[in-house]
Amino acid sequence: MAEERMLGDVMRELSDNKKSGALYVSVVETSEDLIRIYFEKGEIYHLRYGTAIGNDCLDILEFYDLYSATFFEGIAAPDASAKELPLTRDIVARITGFNKKVKVR
Repeated sequence: MAEERMLGDVMRELSDNKKSGALYVSVVETSEDLIRIYFEKGEIYHLRYGTAIGNDCLDILEFYDLYSATFFEGIAAPDASAKELPLTRDIVARITGFNKKVKVR
């Protein structure tokens, strides 16, 4: 059964637990794309939504309504790490400030 949680809290938990894998977040607005947030030992090293990568992705996330989030252990980003990402704690703080809820499976 899915539990509704704040996306920032989910990300903080993955970081605190030093998880490696991908958090896939679905968007309410019609889209075939998922927001994909990649962790390596608790650190975010890549994120993307459609063609928006890294900071560009962070800049647009607050404008979307989110639906659900699922973490897949061990999944790695299919392309190179996003360049010049803020620190994980800063990314989590920024997303926490968006006050976005997701259904977590």
